[in-house]
Amino acid sequence: MAIRVNRGLMFVFCFLNNFMVFGIVFAFGAFFVELLDKFQKDRATTATLQSLLVGVTLSFGVVSGALISKLGLPWVTLLSCILVPLGFGVSFFATRIEHLYISIGIVSGVGISMGHISAVVIVGRIFTGKKRVLLLAVLNASSSLSGLVYPYFINWLMTLFELSGTFLILGAVYSNTFPLFILCWMNRSTLKDFELSSRNSKIKTNTKNEAPSPTIRHKGNFIINGVQTLREMVNTTYLLLLFACAISAAGINGYTGMILDICRWKGFSKSRGLFTFVIFNIANVVSRLLPGVLKQKRGFNSFIYPIISTISGCVGQLLLYKGQSYILYVLGTCLSGVAIGGVVSAQFILVLKAVPREFIPVGSGLLFTMSGVLSSTTGPIFGSLRDNFGTYGSVLLTVSVVEAIAAIFFVLALVYRRIDNAKKQSEDTTENSIEIIVTHL
Repeated sequence: MAIRVNRGLMFVFCFLNNFMVFGIVFAFGAFFVELLDKFQKDRATTATLQSLLVGVTLSFGVVSGALISKLGLPWVTLLSCILVPLGFGVSFFATRIEHLYISIGIVSGVGISMGHISAVVIVGRIFTGKKRVLLLAVLNASSSLSGLVYPYFINWLMTLFELSGTFLILGAVYSNTFPLFILCWMNRSTLKDFELSSRNSKIKTNTKNEAPSPTIRHKGNFIINGVQTLREMVNTTYLLLLFACAISAAGINGYTGMILDICRWKGFSKSRGLFTFVIFNIANVVSRLLPGVLKQKRGFNSFIYPIISTISGCVGQLLLYKGQSYILYVLGTCLSGVAIGGVVSAQFILVLKAVPREFIPVGSGLLFTMSGVLSSTTGPIFGSLRDNFGTYGSVLLTVSVVEAIAAIFFVLALVYRRIDNAKKQSEDTTENSIEIIVTHL
């Protein structure tokens, strides 16, 4: 069956959905100062809101993927279109910041996760080859692009309607994601055909290769299957990548949640603080696209870019800590944007190298979940450091150390990857030698 709507139009709606909904997760720091002033809570309590939003959005990604497989794209997209505006809309009535933990952190967070994963799956199904890789990279960069707009848009809304009114208007804005559900519903049979054809092509590819995997699956026993999958998937290289990506993303996410307050602590105006969001997200967008571009060139090692990115994050946080001029502050913010963009973008490529092909969805999902769980803790931890020490210096030094540790983990992952490749080449050479000897005998 031919698709009823042009693929390009479908991608545009996925891009706009990701731009509007997923972008608010990483621009939510623009609310931080207003939340402090309205609810009069300490920074640890206030920062918990964005950390919870980031944590739930990323951690629920695995569940969102499972729901798409179980219920189908249209129903999961519909749930997203309901939950996201509902969470922000009811936040209009919040009288305590704990109410926002539930409405925005959990309700909208779950909906945002469903919408983001649905958009990724749609693009992955309707496009193939290099076009799929390129468009997924563009889709991935859409959330960073929205970071160029959201800080000013949110500030404008809060100037006119205050904090509660801004939440209500954002709820109305996010109601405009329903056209994506309508497109999915109109093309539900076609999207399912794409999924089946993709599965069949994978089966044919596997039959052309060597003997199928000897993995034994226990029907109906989810726990045994899960444990067995982890045992087959996990290796030293993957574990190092898992921790490196998770701690690096969590550190920078914690920083972005307080970016306006850090700017105020440095003595810069609010307008300059908003401009740092623009600098951060420009660097983030470029850094997310660069690994895909560099990968087009032969001989480029995918492990090198996240190493450079995390080192950039380490240096950037040190500049934010020591620098007194606005130029150094902007440079430190730019390098921090390079760090998060490089790690988020490169992790998808690195999973392809670290785990067997059949475990790529699980491996990618586990990376998202680990990043989400750790990101949910950085807000209250960093807020407590600021409240206890009375300065953000301890926070910036902590993030700098975390980025340095992540860089070390990436280097170790590269070393273990090369060791594994050397072992495989040695085994292949030995097997070939044995075959030659047997043939001559």
